[in-house]
Amino acid sequence: MKTITQVGQKTLANLFGIFGVFYGVVIGLFLALFSNIGSSITGTVIPSLGIISIIISPIAYGAVGYVSGYFSASVYNKIIVPKLGGIEIELE
Repeated sequence: MKTITQVGQKTLANLFGIFGVFYGVVIGLFLALFSNIGSSITGTVIPSLGIISIIISPIAYGAVGYVSGYFSASVYNKIIVPKLGGIEIELE
């Protein structure tokens, strides 16, 4: 068994940021779809709302993912590892 006793903050932040961007793309597409459906039902036309959601969502989710990854790695390294020890994994 090997033990993970420290996680790189920037590495985890980058990973969470990339996942956030992909999640933001999916959310942005759904927001665009539902805004188009909603505008067709109500009769109001807001064509740029879908495009804005496709652009803004990945940026926002990526930024939040980066910050949360950096914060999570800091908490793990400074609080969890000293009190509970690292994560045990088995490698071949």
